[in-house]
Amino acid sequence: MGTTTRASDDTLRSLCETRGPTTSVYLRLEPRPQREDDARLRWRALARRLEDLGAGEDDIAVLTRSVDEALPGTGTLAAFAADGELRYSTVLSGDRDADIGIHAPLPHLAPLLEWRQEHPARVLALVDRTGADLEAYFSGDTEPVRRTVTGPDDEIERNAPGGMSQGRFQRRAEDSWEHNAARAAEALTRAVSRVSARLVLLAGDVRALQLLTKHLPDRLRRQVSVRNVSGGRTPDGSARIRQEQIEAETHRAAEEQTGELLRRFAEERSPGGRAVEGVHSTLGALSEGRVETLVLVDEPDDPRTAWFGPAASDVSDRRPAPSRVGGPVIRGPLADVAVRSAVLSGADVRVVRPGAAGAPGQGIGALCRSV
Repeated sequence: MGTTTRASDDTLRSLCETRGPTTSVYLRLEPRPQREDDARLRWRALARRLEDLGAGEDDIAVLTRSVDEALPGTGTLAAFAADGELRYSTVLSGDRDADIGIHAPLPHLAPLLEWRQEHPARVLALVDRTGADLEAYFSGDTEPVRRTVTGPDDEIERNAPGGMSQGRFQRRAEDSWEHNAARAAEALTRAVSRVSARLVLLAGDVRALQLLTKHLPDRLRRQVSVRNVSGGRTPDGSARIRQEQIEAETHRAAEEQTGELLRRFAEERSPGGRAVEGVHSTLGALSEGRVETLVLVDEPDDPRTAWFGPAASDVSDRRPAPSRVGGPVIRGPLADVAVRSAVLSGADVRVVRPGAAGAPGQGIGALCRSV
C-alpha cells in the first residue's frame, strides 16, 4: 500500500489487519526549502527513538524515503511501516503540536482518526441559473469527486422586447431557472447520498440558490446542515475567501458532531442507557460486538495496555487464556487495542481532546447498539 490522500474505511481496516509490529509516524513538514534541515533533524531524532523501541532498519528505511518524498511540504506526514514495507502514508493538512513515533504491536491510528473526523463528508455546490458545479468529499478526503450539472433549459435571460410580450418572456425564463434548479437539486441529493454527507455548502447566484433550496427533499434537509459561503460559479476573485469560509464551516460542523455525540453519551449514561465507560466495561462491550461508536480521549503518552487476539472481539483488560481466543494473545497500548477492535467490527470511532466536557471516565467509553 502506498501514498494516498484518503483515509478510507478500507485503509483503516487494512492497517488494523496488519500482522506483526507496526511503526507509526506523524511528522510535521516544512514548506520552505531553506528550512528542510529542521524537519530532517527532527526525523533523525525520531528514527533513533524508534530504533530504541525496536523498529527494524527496513522500516526506518522505507519511512525515511517517505519523509524525503514529502519534503518540502505543508501539513503532517502520517506513515506506517511493517516488515520493511510502507503500508500507508499520506499528508494531513494542518500542523500537529508535536511529532509522534511509535513502534508497537498495532498501528497508532488515533491522530489519523481525529484528523479524519475533522474533515467530515461534505458537498460543495457552486450554483447559477444554468446548473451547478458539485464537489463531493468522502469522510477524511481532501480530493473531491467532481460533477458539472447542466439543466435541461437554456433560456435563462429575462431580457426581451417591451410590450405585451414582456410577461411571457419573463415567465419562460423563470420556468427555465426552475427546471435547471430541480436538475441541480437532484444531482446534489445523489452526491450527498454517495458520500454520506452531513454538511452541504452552497455558493452562487441568489435566485438560483433560492430555487435549488426549494427543490431539496425534506429528508435531506433533516439529515444535513446546509450553509452558504461566498462567491459563485464564475471566477470573481472570491476563491480565497470562500476557501477560508469552507474550512471554518467544515471545522464547525466537525465540532458540532463531536458535541452532539457527547450529549448523546451523557444522556445514555443513565441506568438502562446505551453508554458504557471505563476500561473494563468498554472492552467488555467491544468483546461482545455491541459497540456502535467508540469514544476515546487521545493521550499519546498513556501507559495503559490491554490484550488482543486474532478476532475483533478478542479484547480484554486482563490476559485471557489462549484456548478461549483460538490463537495467540498479545499485549498492546490500550487505545490501539480498542481502536483495532472497533474498526474491525464496523464500529465508528470518535476521538476527543483531553479535558473535553462530557468525555468518558478513564478516557474511554462507548455508545452501544440497541438490543
